[in-house]
Amino acid sequence: MISYEKGSFWKFFSIYFASVAILILTAGYFYFKQQKEALISREQFSIIWYARMLKTTGFKYEKSGFSYEILDRKIADFDPQNLRLTICCIEKIVPSRQKNRYILIKKNREEFDAKIESLMIKIALVQLMLLTLFGAISAILAHISLRPMRNMIIRLDRFAKDLIHDLNTPITSILLNIRLLKKDRVCGDKRELERIETSANEISSLYSNLNILLEEGTFKMDRIDLCPLIVELVELYRLRFPSLQISFSCKEFKVKANEAAMRQILHNLMTNACKYNFENGLLEIWVDGNRLYIKDSGPGIDRVDLIFNRHYKERSGGSGIGLHIVKTLCEAMGIKIEAESKKGMGTVVTLVFLE
Repeated sequence: MISYEKGSFWKFFSIYFASVAILILTAGYFYFKQQKEALISREQFSIIWYARMLKTTGFKYEKSGFSYEILDRKIADFDPQNLRLTICCIEKIVPSRQKNRYILIKKNREEFDAKIESLMIKIALVQLMLLTLFGAISAILAHISLRPMRNMIIRLDRFAKDLIHDLNTPITSILLNIRLLKKDRVCGDKRELERIETSANEISSLYSNLNILLEEGTFKMDRIDLCPLIVELVELYRLRFPSLQISFSCKEFKVKANEAAMRQILHNLMTNACKYNFENGLLEIWVDGNRLYIKDSGPGIDRVDLIFNRHYKERSGGSGIGLHIVKTLCEAMGIKIEAESKKGMGTVVTLVFLE
């Protein structure tokens, strides 16, 4: 399942299973309480029966597990239903045939405790069986509930892929013709042509982002060395932004990721770091442990907590989805992304590779 399908599956499963589990556990608790009260009632009847036998035999009756004691005192507000569970015994006071005399009867509670333990085990086993059964039912229902959404997503995914594929041809044609027009003496130096080229490059970049994003569900994760890829991109950006000082040195940095997605992530981050930097500014990239840092010396970001939100941008230009796509691709590959920024002191973006 794709990440958003997993999220929907676990939400449905958790809500349904938690609801059923609460009902099962609550029913088990009340059933245990009812059965315990029934067992206590039986114990009380057995003590009353023992007291009756004592009185009819003149206190000569004996039964294993029972003992008694004569209380020669008056008990104010005597409660006939009195019954007390102590550490060792079940105790009950019953009236004697003589006035102001009572019999304190004690019954060993080992048998009672064994019945309670057996009852708890039976209830726990039944609850475990029911939870397992309804856990399986919850998983089946969650899968069934995802089918309509999955079918709709597949249809939209196919449509988006066809649309993006059709965009590639006119974009390529526009960029190719711009290069030809630049060689023309009449058109080559016009600002309008530069603006058209900039817009076409932005559309091309957006095409690349969307194309990678649509492949999220079929990402092939490999163990790759990021250093050659970063060196390649650094050389490219040194040519595109000759006024910036871009530094990076790395021998080996192996991570588990999709190479095409990582290329797009680094491309988006480095584009922003160069594009929104000061003239003659710095772009530093370095590795420390399982972290990759990209730091620029630009003007900084006002709301760094919002930069990964869709369509959020603080300056004109761009579509506002580049960093949102970076965040989405990172989540798809299990990469944690962090950003820190101070006004006038630049921004640092950190990629934390957990595997």
